[in-house]
Amino acid sequence: MMRKVLPFLLFIVLLAACGSTDSEENTSSSQAAEGEQEEMAAAPVDVEIELPEQPLPLKKNVDIFANVTQGEEPVNDAEYVEFEIWHTEDGQESSEKIQAVQSGEGSYTIQYNFSKSGSYQVIAHTQARGLHTMPQMEVMVEGKEESSEGHSHSHTSTPFEVSLEHKEAEEGTVLTTTIKKDGTAFEQAEVTFEIFSDQSEKHEYVDAEETEAGIYQATHSFSSDGTYNVQVHFEKPDEEIHQHKKKEITIP
Repeated sequence: MMRKVLPFLLFIVLLAACGSTDSEENTSSSQAAEGEQEEMAAAPVDVEIELPEQPLPLKKNVDIFANVTQGEEPVNDAEYVEFEIWHTEDGQESSEKIQAVQSGEGSYTIQYNFSKSGSYQVIAHTQARGLHTMPQMEVMVEGKEESSEGHSHSHTSTPFEVSLEHKEAEEGTVLTTTIKKDGTAFEQAEVTFEIFSDQSEKHEYVDAEETEAGIYQATHSFSSDGTYNVQVHFEKPDEEIHQHKKKEITIP
């Protein structure tokens, strides 16, 4: 009888040993994966500003990139990437802030038209995965300055008039901008309202439609009452026009 029982007991012991080994291996794999995730979460977010070869051209659209990575992996879920640009001689108080859009794996970009020669400062304000970073780069712009007495089609010499009105409606707040170029309605442009406030770093974008010649309209639901900044972006890529004008409104 014992001869029959002993092989069976030995089989049970071997099964238990194998099960224990598999459990230990699974636990080890799980711990390794958790360790990798914790290591990634602890890694800093790196932002590299990328521009064409310098000196940059004057009064021409230039693509500016921010390449965002964490632990050598591209970051595609940044809360925002916002470029701040100013001419060094004019000081940071004259800066422009432009929200970037994602253009590739971990890459965020804007187009910018440098209006005069000299040194500029470029900062990429980046908020991603609970971390904030803001690398800064100095860039040089060179080109021939055109006389104000001549016929110029530069970014600064073409006068635009931009007005902004708002009114409350059942579906939200109706934003209406009227844009004129040299006193004439600026028609068939791509117009976007960039909405933000000093109390929040979140920027919202609303595309507007042309309802009449040079008049563009969109509806937006504001989360709360207060004072908001509305940056009116208007562009015609075929004519290399990309302008923006900031207005302030109070809701309600």
